[in-house]
Amino acid sequence: MRILLISLLLLSFQLSSYAQILEFDQLEMRYDQKQYKSVYRKANRLLDNPVYDFSFVPRYYLALSKLQLAQDDKWRRRNKYAIEEAQQTFKELKQTHEGREILRAHQYELSILKSDLSQWMNELSLDDDRQTFALIEDIVETIFTDVPDVAEMKEDHVVPEVDVVVEEVVSISKQRAKILELSNDLLGVPYKWAGNTPKGFDCSGFTCYVTEKGTDKKLSRRAADQYKNAIKVKRKNVQPGDFVFFDNGSGISHVGIVYSTNNNSVQMIHASTSVGISIVDIYQSSYWKQRIAGFGTYFKD
Repeated sequence: MRILLISLLLLSFQLSSYAQILEFDQLEMRYDQKQYKSVYRKANRLLDNPVYDFSFVPRYYLALSKLQLAQDDKWRRRNKYAIEEAQQTFKELKQTHEGREILRAHQYELSILKSDLSQWMNELSLDDDRQTFALIEDIVETIFTDVPDVAEMKEDHVVPEVDVVVEEVVSISKQRAKILELSNDLLGVPYKWAGNTPKGFDCSGFTCYVTEKGTDKKLSRRAADQYKNAIKVKRKNVQPGDFVFFDNGSGISHVGIVYSTNNNSVQMIHASTSVGISIVDIYQSSYWKQRIAGFGTYFKD
């Protein structure tokens, strides 16, 4: 009995340092690689094993995976309480010392999730899914209220000058130049849910507005439909005025306009949920670089 007790105490001590536990490292790695279904299954298995009852880490990753997977309509219909369950988990984590430490240690993950949820709210508003929108809005405004917008606040930057555009306008069509000129004039306009006017824009509202004003072309309102209808462009052929689309793991969730291709990179101008109409180099941003779905255009030049 004494030997068994000592063994259990040693096991407990070993497991208490959860950062060194292979199973927990695998959860983090798979989540970082957007293997959300795998994270969901593995976290559930760990929760069924009493050996891991000492830590909230499996519950934390289960909640993260639920919020990512719930962005798929079919998955959400099969797991209709997943969002509420994830919200409850985060509330419980905030009520314990260990839970707060887990949240503090994973601020970057949470900032990315917060941005993903904000982009999802844009899609929900366009689909008029008010019930799901209200749930996600409550999570973003209450559970994630203290989570900084690290992914965008550190990497988005407003460029008020038009020098970069002027340098490239000479080699592109008049329609592309007009779109870039209109976009540049809107720098600093705030993000607004379902916004499509200079008072405030969401991502696809911004692309619709400048395209219609600059070319008289009418685009579909949703980012996913804009991607579907666009002429696909290879990275090496991208020009200013083309669109760049992003996928958060559950389909097209964001769209921006290629602003510059200087220095063998791509800068986009877009409606950022944190700072409004702004410019970011997508290949210098770990957040955007990982989520590029492809490039498209509505020009035939």
